[in-house]
Order: sequence, then C-alpha cells, then structure tokens
Amino acid sequence: MTDLHFPWPRQDPHEPGVLARWLAADGAPVRSGTAVAEVVTDGVRRTVRASASGTLWRQGAAGEHFAAGAVIGLIE
Repeated sequence: MTDLHFPWPRQDPHEPGVLARWLAADGAPVRSGTAVAEVVTDGVRRTVRASASGTLWRQGAAGEHFAAGAVIGLIE
C-alpha cells in the first residue's frame, strides 16, 4: 500500500492547505502519474498525482484542511 500525501507549500510549511477536489473516485483504479486530486496551498491550485498504480482509497474530503505531508489517500 502506498500513501498519497498532501504536498508541501512553497512558502510556509506550517500553513495548512485545502483539498479542493478529487479527480478520481474512491475505489477507482489509478495509474502512476495520473492526476487524482487538486489542492490549494499558498493560494495556488496544485495537482496531486498518483505515486503508484492500484486502487485509490480516499482518506479526506473535498474542502477539508490538511497539514503538509498528511495522508489524504491510499493506493492499494
């Protein structure tokens, strides 16, 4: 199983960010490098890509705030 982490902001690592929206459904098959979520850190929208191929299991909801490095999903 591979963790999907919330990215580190470019400026203040202590400032939480927001999971803006999921681009892949919970339980969906994903391939390594596929865009699976959009987040907002430092006021900038960024794309989170799958770090492995497998089944995506969401660990957070759109609109939820996360600290840098927090697990937002799992790829099994």
